[in-house]
Amino acid sequence: MTNNEKSSVRDKIIDAAWKLFLKQGYKETTVNQIIEASGTSRGAFYHHFHGKEEVLFCIAYYFDNDYVEWFNSIDPNMKALDKLSEFNLFVMKNLEDSPYRPLLATLYGLQVMTTGRRHIINPDREYYKIISAIMKEGIEKGEINPSFSHTELTEWYAIIERGLTYDWLLNQGRYSLVQYGQFLVKTFINMIKK
Repeated sequence: MTNNEKSSVRDKIIDAAWKLFLKQGYKETTVNQIIEASGTSRGAFYHHFHGKEEVLFCIAYYFDNDYVEWFNSIDPNMKALDKLSEFNLFVMKNLEDSPYRPLLATLYGLQVMTTGRRHIINPDREYYKIISAIMKEGIEKGEINPSFSHTELTEWYAIIERGLTYDWLLNQGRYSLVQYGQFLVKTFINMIKK
């Protein structure tokens, strides 16, 4: 089986699972239903995933594809701190408007409970690479206070977005993630700018 065929099988499983999760709920969806809906085999499922929670965790990487597309489309001459503010706006709007919004609370809850890999905080995610690149650029161009490392700044920024997202989910989306995100990130930007 070629890498494209493996990727296709994996994508079929993910697509079928997410549709089932949205239609009948995460808890009510079984691995057997995912296998049947994807037209794959039990062996194929367990070759790619340890269980249905790992299929759910792929949502984090789905969002990363959007973030990379956004990053590649912005004006490279934009100031780093403006990029940071615009990135926050894009991330918060993307979460708030996502068709997978009903699954986000389960995703966050399972990531807290799991003993396996923490996909949301995986530093290899494109999300963290984009933030890190913006922070490095800001320090190099003299926009950001150099007393902080780009690694520290990346982590602090991500904590703000994760914390806000978690609180928004706990409150069942009763306030605007975009509005609160912009307020908190602008406050953070004022703190770190040179």
